[in-house]
Amino acid sequence: MKLLRRRSAEPEDLVVDVEQAVVTKGRPTPKRRDSTPRRQPVTQAPRNRKEAYRWQKEQAQRARTSPGSTGTTLRGPAYREALRRGDTTVLPRRDQGPARKLARDWVDSRRLFSNYLLVLFPVMIIGYLIPFLNLAVIILFFAFLIEWYLTGRRIKALAESRGIEVNAGPMSLGFYAGSRAYLPRRWRMPAPQVSLGDPI
Repeated sequence: MKLLRRRSAEPEDLVVDVEQAVVTKGRPTPKRRDSTPRRQPVTQAPRNRKEAYRWQKEQAQRARTSPGSTGTTLRGPAYREALRRGDTTVLPRRDQGPARKLARDWVDSRRLFSNYLLVLFPVMIIGYLIPFLNLAVIILFFAFLIEWYLTGRRIKALAESRGIEVNAGPMSLGFYAGSRAYLPRRWRMPAPQVSLGDPI
């Protein structure tokens, strides 16, 4: 009796021809440095104030000649005059929109506590350095914050009552109004379109 049986031959249909299974690509595998896209050159940050000013000037020039503008490039006095008039084609993004126009008119027609911030600012800095005046400086700071918030609420309510779409909150509008209110009227850009006491 045979204890070890001879293995049966595998069927011919199960034998796989290795040469047929290997699919040749026709070209060698590319290296990683050749297959990955080349990186774009990184723009170098301005190294000094002069380069930063030049970059800012180029950005402003590009914004003036953007598709949203009238197509005319304003420079020097003509640009400043258009900005002073409140021409919408040259206004910075933060000043654009009917809600911001309403906020500017609202601030220009009233006297606010923020009108005196420029005068009080040196006093606040000196007061912060003197220990017993720290509390007075903190109270003044919170008084400005409260005024900006209340101003933002009033402007937002007025805008909504007139059907003007407002995409900013009361504090954002109030901060915009406060940053205009502390400047003297002749320094404000765009220039005030209303006088003190005019109805808005």
